[in-house]
Amino acid sequence: MAGTQGLRVRVEDDSPRECPRGHAMRAGQTIVGWSPCQCPPCLQRGHGLRGHRTYLCRDCHDDGYTTVAYFPYHVPAIGAEIRWP
Repeated sequence: MAGTQGLRVRVEDDSPRECPRGHAMRAGQTIVGWSPCQCPPCLQRGHGLRGHRTYLCRDCHDDGYTTVAYFPYHVPAIGAEIRWP
């Protein structure tokens, strides 16, 4: 593992505390995933990191909603036809 230590990221360090609807993003109620993206914030990241870590709130899902938080924040490119990753 020598040389890879700088690539490790603790999810707790930059994960959202609440979903967009106000539910606590806690263990067992949050599904963490990955969505590749070419938006400006993702393009500024290193090779292999061009995308968003996604956080799906299971409390919202149980209420019949789909809410997803993104890290880094998604910013559509100017003139982009697609808004979300």
